[in-house]
Amino acid sequence: MKKEIPVAITLILAILYVAANYFTGVSFLETTKNLLDQWFLIVAAWAVLVGSVNLTQIHGRKVAAKREGWFYSAWLIACLYGMMFFGIFVAKNASYPGWTFMYNQLIAPMNATVYSTIVFYIGSAAYRAFRVRSPEASVLLVTALIMMLGRVPLGRMLLGGNPALSQMADWILNVPNSAGMRGIQVGACLGGVATALRIALGIERGHLGGTGE
Repeated sequence: MKKEIPVAITLILAILYVAANYFTGVSFLETTKNLLDQWFLIVAAWAVLVGSVNLTQIHGRKVAAKREGWFYSAWLIACLYGMMFFGIFVAKNASYPGWTFMYNQLIAPMNATVYSTIVFYIGSAAYRAFRVRSPEASVLLVTALIMMLGRVPLGRMLLGGNPALSQMADWILNVPNSAGMRGIQVGACLGGVATALRIALGIERGHLGGTGE
């Protein structure tokens, strides 16, 4: 009964939540959905709290022992609780102008820095992938060359402003690429639905400490 009751509750709430998204105007379903949304936010907040405590313990021990890189751990802890203090006691809501300043002056530059370092790994992976060893690799290489020459200003300059390559790049981006992305999204959605059904029906019980048996 320790596992059957949680599985039954999960199934009932899942059915109510799905029904609330397809049948509008039913006050009971809308109230239940709003309540479940609030519970989700509460659970997510507790998960963030647990993660913050765990992060503090790991990096706090590193700072206390002054192991290699402890300064970065101290800086991480300072930023973590600095943002927490700012959000709780200063900003208090998402419309506070300070959030825009912090995003534009801190988060956006850091994101750009991370992406600028990733480009070296992308270049290395592209070099390995573009080595012509099969017909599929040849198609990938030709497509990549068309995209790089057709989408960047340098390629247009080298071709004397000829729009043909740019049009080919647009076609690759809008037709084969879009079709592939939609296929990936459909597959991901089907996988999400299958996982949700396994959890709702009690087949997958990893969140209950079991193995699905």
